[in-house]
Amino acid sequence: MPRAIGANCRLLTLPETTYGTAPGSNWRRMPFLSCDLGAEQPLLDADVIGVGSNRDPAAPFLDTVTVQGQAVVPVDLVNIGHWLRLLLGAPTTTGTNPNFIHTFGSGAAALPSNSVEIGYPDVPNFDVCTGVRADTLEIDISPSGPATATFGLMGQGSLRGGASSGGTPTSAAYTAFNKAQGSITRAGSALAQVTGARMTYSNGMEMVRTIRADRRIEGVDPGVARCTGQVTVRFENTTLLAQAQNGSAAEFAFAYTIDANRSLTVTLHEVYLALAKTPIEGPAGVEASFNFRAAFNATATRMMTVALRNQQAAVDYA
Repeated sequence: MPRAIGANCRLLTLPETTYGTAPGSNWRRMPFLSCDLGAEQPLLDADVIGVGSNRDPAAPFLDTVTVQGQAVVPVDLVNIGHWLRLLLGAPTTTGTNPNFIHTFGSGAAALPSNSVEIGYPDVPNFDVCTGVRADTLEIDISPSGPATATFGLMGQGSLRGGASSGGTPTSAAYTAFNKAQGSITRAGSALAQVTGARMTYSNGMEMVRTIRADRRIEGVDPGVARCTGQVTVRFENTTLLAQAQNGSAAEFAFAYTIDANRSLTVTLHEVYLALAKTPIEGPAGVEASFNFRAAFNATATRMMTVALRNQQAAVDYA
């Protein structure tokens, strides 16, 4: 009997019309690097005395079901838009083929949910997680390597079966971004001497636990959105140091660009920097790491804007 191996596993997803109810149409097959989304139901000890004739414990009992985990996915030209829709809501789309511009914004009052199926065809076993919402996004930017993104996910329920619920899955052409295509700007100008950066966005999701016969949560509600991160630069000038000392804000943009019609740009409209040391750690170059926090910007009417340029029509991310 074959054993499950990651190379044969599949990840399918599709938006839900009704929260917590898996859609019945053909799902989308998504590329991914790893995924640990699934249901957990811990056993709790029953501290009851006098059940047996000695000090041995009574039988444990099952607690509430929790469905959460992370999906590490490649930052690619088409599929990343479906993950961004789950994180930020449906975009506003402008432009014409082949240069559609899908604009996602932070802080939406309501966020969508997806059903996600993790398939182990070797067994076979298929885990359908419903009511899945995206809580966090983590992106690491460095000079080389593949571009990846990590999405933190929370769901309502999970059901395993011996057959897939995805119907005949559809898939998009795969065009990956890589870190060598990355760039960072500050106030519209290229930020020089950057050796690395990372960004974490959070929807501040909260699991709503109520008394239910199925032991599932009631849902996942968004809270205050936050975006934090760090930029590490070679100490060449005092531009970032002066901004941190003055407590002033500037717009930062992190981008991956293939050409004029294919790019992904994350813009933080109002970024504040924490004051950083410039340690000397030997004869090599001096680096400074500035932690940052983004805030709501009145002119942009949001904290963060993500613009995805590709050939997909608006209906693909509706």
